[in-house]
Amino acid sequence: MAYAALILLLSKHPGFEMKYLIDIRSLPVLVSAATCGFSSVSVQAEEPVSTALSTDIPKTALETIDLVPGESFVDQLPASLDELKSLETATVNLVPDYQKATVGIQVGGGQGSGVVISPQGHVLTAAHVVGEVGNRVTIVFPDGRRHLARVAGVDSGADAAIVRTEGKGPYPYIPMAENHFAIPGRWVIAIGHPNGYAANRLPVVRLGRVIQCTDETVQTDCSLVGGDSGGPLFDLHGRVVGIHSRIGINNSINFHVPIQTYLNDWDDLSNGFTPKHELAGVDGEDAEENPEEMARPQKAYLGIRGRDATTQGCLITEVTVNGPAQTGGLQRGDIIRECDDEKVQSFADLVATLKTKKPDETVKFQILRGNRKLTKEVTLGGTEI
Repeated sequence: MAYAALILLLSKHPGFEMKYLIDIRSLPVLVSAATCGFSSVSVQAEEPVSTALSTDIPKTALETIDLVPGESFVDQLPASLDELKSLETATVNLVPDYQKATVGIQVGGGQGSGVVISPQGHVLTAAHVVGEVGNRVTIVFPDGRRHLARVAGVDSGADAAIVRTEGKGPYPYIPMAENHFAIPGRWVIAIGHPNGYAANRLPVVRLGRVIQCTDETVQTDCSLVGGDSGGPLFDLHGRVVGIHSRIGINNSINFHVPIQTYLNDWDDLSNGFTPKHELAGVDGEDAEENPEEMARPQKAYLGIRGRDATTQGCLITEVTVNGPAQTGGLQRGDIIRECDDEKVQSFADLVATLKTKKPDETVKFQILRGNRKLTKEVTLGGTEI
């Protein structure tokens, strides 16, 4: 009932058609059905930033609000048509500015998304989108303007990165949340460039709710696909609260880097360093004496995003720049049919097979590239997430 009412309200806006709910390539607004009356997520207490904020963060890049958690409409399921209208109004009013600050990021043959959070051109994105510190990338604004930029800092463990544009600006931007971050039950807006930047389409908007949070991740039910990686997760108060990181097997269960990661590691991320993560109970001095205690257990990492192919197999929709897949010769558009002689019928099959592998293990893939059958050997990387 609530979902149908929200769709009815959205349908009054120019350019909105029901087909956009299933055709993500031309999607201007997508509302996840699971968020509108079908999910019961309770609002929980909020966690503050763990350290004092860096004085190098531009003041314009931060935004503080007054809010009583659980009492605002942003923390509740709409119980009436009026509350649905309030949610719709807030979303529609914010989206134009959100889209202006959401950019495409092009690195070699790979594409992802990002968000400008300062007029000086600080761009937040995911580490797997941009690769290494110092890489040159192209930032593409929704109006088609392109700016060269350089990767300022990368935290591969957290999948966080900061990119700096090389132009003078000022640029359209949306500031980072300084308080009242993403918490379970809160409404959020995910924006990005699914399947890469398209000149004839604005950044795609999806409304959803936060499902759960940890120190390292925010999980939402906003629908995401390849190309959205690195894009922004916004609250309904004009602020960035997360960056898209991992797309789940179900594209409506996704993970984002919390904005607190960027706030806490700002000095490192903006000055070319990779932050050093410490395990609970191991201080810096002990870590130097016992480096093995600091080593997090790693999982095998291929470095692709994908989905079920039309017939059978896993269609690669995104390849991480300089990742194992790209190094081994896999490309966007390839269809993986076998992995080490194991049949791959779907994306889920590929994930299940890779879970049995270890970092640095060499895996043989049988792929379909156009009409050609190819064999590619890829040495898997390792990841802490």
